Amino acid sequence: MRVAGIAWAQHTGIAKVEVRLDNGPWREAVLSHEVNVNTGRMWWLGFDVAPGGHQVVCRATGKSGYVQPETRAGTVPGGATGWDSLAFTTR
Repeated sequence: MRVAGIAWAQHTGIAKVEVRLDNGPWREAVLSHEVNVNTGRMWWLGFDVAPGGHQVVCRATGKSGYVQPETRAGTVPGGATGWDSLAFTTR
């Protein structure tokens, strides 16, 4: 299975994206070419998954060294935060 997304860190750019499956270890995703520091950066990572329910979680790190925090916050006043996650089932 391959998971993919887009990460964005305005004015600094994305240094890396990490992904984990079912609370396993963080694994570094493959990043696309960076157009410039103000555009989103696509990423992907492949996993071998057994049939059943799973959860995938991702977090980004900007080139400034800032790691996206786990806690969710709205966009006002300082921008949205929080890890993205998705639950899914395979057969």
